[in-house]
Amino acid sequence: MFRRLLSAALLAISFALPLPAADPVAFPLKEGDVWVMAGDSITAQHLHSNYIEAFCYARYPKLTFAFRNSGVGGHTIPSTLARFDYDVAGWKPTVVSVELGMNDAGGTATDKFVSNMGTMVARIKAAGARPVILSASPVNDGLGAGKFAMRNARLDEYATALKTFAENEKIPYADQFHALVEVWAQNKQDTKGVNLTGDAVHPGSPGQLMMAASLLKALGAEGFVSEATLDAAGTVTAAKGCAITLAKADGGTLSFDRLDETLPFPIPDNARVILPIAPDVLELSKYTLKVTGLTGTGYTLTINGAVCGTLSAKALSDGVNLTNLPADPKAKTPNPIADQGSKVLAAVSAKESLVSKWRALSKTAAGKDAPPKKDAPKPDPAAAKAALVELTKQVEAADAKIRDAAKPKTLHFVLTPAK
Repeated sequence: MFRRLLSAALLAISFALPLPAADPVAFPLKEGDVWVMAGDSITAQHLHSNYIEAFCYARYPKLTFAFRNSGVGGHTIPSTLARFDYDVAGWKPTVVSVELGMNDAGGTATDKFVSNMGTMVARIKAAGARPVILSASPVNDGLGAGKFAMRNARLDEYATALKTFAENEKIPYADQFHALVEVWAQNKQDTKGVNLTGDAVHPGSPGQLMMAASLLKALGAEGFVSEATLDAAGTVTAAKGCAITLAKADGGTLSFDRLDETLPFPIPDNARVILPIAPDVLELSKYTLKVTGLTGTGYTLTINGAVCGTLSAKALSDGVNLTNLPADPKAKTPNPIADQGSKVLAAVSAKESLVSKWRALSKTAAGKDAPPKKDAPKPDPAAAKAALVELTKQVEAADAKIRDAAKPKTLHFVLTPAK
């Protein structure tokens, strides 16, 4: 009897105790990873894929990794599987993300699409890599939920079905379709909203920055960069993720040096227009400066001699996200925070131009080139294999240049009472 009462009491206690919190999503990037991004023409634009890569170099400087773009216009899961060996597995990846569906939606039923994705996942695992599934982006036709038509109706089904598929397979999944479709519908190119540029299927830099942020957030990317808090007397009251040195106050002017452990999200200058409608971008780049006790109305902020804006004392007291500082690439002395982000993006782009050459050679080496036209030289697989060795070295050297561009640098801040 006593044992039954004790068991009942323990059972009651177990129900009363709070359940352990679910583990947060772990971002699927590890030391030594080679991440191949398989996709269609939207991936082949080298926009959101480059932004994701640049983010990772900025946010995870202690990891050594590499990204390779494998997007081909018009491709579906079956056509990507057909090039898998030389265009995906050829890189010896440890991670392969699959961002397909836009072209499949033209004639592939949802159950067949998911079945094809199962084949793709099995192929990725057989190559020794970890799969990551990304839904297709929406078609920006100006129609939101409840009004989906044509391709978006099928993409809606795909995105929902992929969530269940990924859960069953226990693999990372990011649904950008449902995260973006409503806000994009409110900002279609021919409306008074923010222009995503590009076209309905292939947004330009603003729309693709939103895509990158949506995918990164869904995959559990780290949003915190650093936080520095000082008072008007030059006392450092908090510094997380950064080191503050040489802080001093003199005649109402406050100055200090700041060295961060990581960098904010590298944002293309031509995509900053999207920030007011894209909260995910700034949530992934929490790069804060707080200054308390200021008595003036407004303060001009210069960083490394570059004028970066005028901020109110209240805004500084509340905390300013430095990611959001205006960038003027034509300025004689550009904002050094935005300027370094631009250099990281440029280094990623330069590397990807080599990756594109590598992929063409890999196709030739595999004997997959189309028959040459009359009187044209025949492809030489042996020569292509030899050239791949040298080009691989160039790609890896370009990876190192990205890492170098993303190294944090000491910045000199000066806050001067605005006149």
